[in-house]
Parts: sequence; C-alpha cells; structure tokens
Amino acid sequence: MNKLAYLAKFLVYSMSNPKKGREVINSKLQNMEDSLTNLYDYGSTKSSLEDTMNKLFDTQSISISEAKNNTEHIRDHISNFFDKLKHENYPSKKKPYPTEYSLDDNSGLFLYILCKTIKPEKIIETGVAYGLSSMYILQALKENNKGILYSIDSIFSPWQSKEMIGRVIPDELKIRWEFVFGSSSEKLKNILSQLNEIDIFFHDSLHTYKNMMFEFETAWPFITKNGFLISDDIRDNNAFYDFTKKINKNPFILAQKENSFFGLINKN
Repeated sequence: MNKLAYLAKFLVYSMSNPKKGREVINSKLQNMEDSLTNLYDYGSTKSSLEDTMNKLFDTQSISISEAKNNTEHIRDHISNFFDKLKHENYPSKKKPYPTEYSLDDNSGLFLYILCKTIKPEKIIETGVAYGLSSMYILQALKENNKGILYSIDSIFSPWQSKEMIGRVIPDELKIRWEFVFGSSSEKLKNILSQLNEIDIFFHDSLHTYKNMMFEFETAWPFITKNGFLISDDIRDNNAFYDFTKKINKNPFILAQKENSFFGLINKN
C-alpha cells in the first residue's frame, strides 16, 4: 500500500472512528518524540537465553533443548500460517500485521520455559497481533494444566479486525486464554483490580514511552513476590530503563535478533 492509499484509508477510518483516529495520530507523534531521545545502550548487559535462565533460576524444570523439542510444532504451525500470508499485501484485512517482525525464537522459548518453571496462575499480556507469543505461553499452561492468560488488544487501523487478533492460536490452546478487547489504557486497570494479583505481566502493545511507562507503573504493584514484569522492544525508547531506575531493580536483558532486546524484571 503506497502512502497516498494509506492516507486515504486512514482519513476514511478516522471519520467513522474519530477516537481511534486521534489515538493513532497521538501514537505517531509520541514515536516521533521518542525517536529524538538518546537511547540507553543495552549491548553490554545483554545475555543469551541460557545465561539468562541460569541467572534467574538455580534449577529449571525443563532444559532449553527439551523446550525446543516441545515447541517445535508451534514454530511449524507459525511457519505454515505465514506461508499462507506471503502472497497477501501488507497492510490489508488478510494481513493486518507485518510478518517480517515475527517473534524471536529466544523470546518464545523464554516465555515457554518461564511458565513451565514458575507455573503461573494469572498472566496479563498487552498486545496480541497474530498471537505468536501467546502460543508459547498457552502451550506451557496447557502442559502445566493450570493458569490463565489474559490478553488485551484492540483495533488501531482500518485494515485490522477483531477476527485477526490471535488468529494463529489453535483452538486447543484457547481453553486457557481470555481475550479482552480494548486498549491497555482502557482495560488494564480494571482487569488488574478484578484479578487482585498476577504472576507475570508482559508488555508487547503500543511501544511509546508514555504507554510503556503507564503499563509498567500500573501493573507493577499487582505482580506477586517472585513474579515477573517483561517487556518486548525495550530499545524503542527509554521507558523500561527509566522504570528499572525508578523501582531500583537490576533487569535481565535477553538478546534478540537484529539488535533488539527483551527486558525482564524479577520482583524478588
């Protein structure tokens, strides 16, 4: 879709959805503002998946090699799903999210191993898109035979639809999935109040400083002792770095592909 076609679609969408239109414009402006900031360099603090797990846990209920074997069918499922989309134009109703920025294997394996190790009862995830990270979490919950994943996401553009959110997640994993339709600014506080406490909070929604800091500050008081706050795309701005300084916690930084990082805070 060229820029002119994008603009035309967005204008039509904004006329019928003025609130959403304003939200998109505000997020674009925030991203522009964030891009002018000198970003913290996580390069010297990053760790491999193996090193990260060894730092977090003296003993793990499952090895990385076992986790890879147990989740091979997930990667195959995702690959097949993307194959069906490769001839579709992005952005479009059939391909509302990019596929080239798919979940890093280390991140998916980390989420799976973490859930297998601590056996969480309540997890909140903001941002779903096709549902790649959700699949790894839900696979672990299925094997644990306990826990619920609450996922928050909404429609932010004219080519997105409620039906495509979590589209990759197979039905057999949805038994432990609660999808909450709406933005985190609208839904997060209410869900946290209802749940009272959570074991894991995972941010992967709107990656602006303002939204990330809002989610971190809102979720942190509800995370149980020894629970986790996790954030994808921490290099988009300094929200994660500033939050760790605010709460005086040393984070764990998981290296991903293409110079991106996964941030973790253990509430011990």
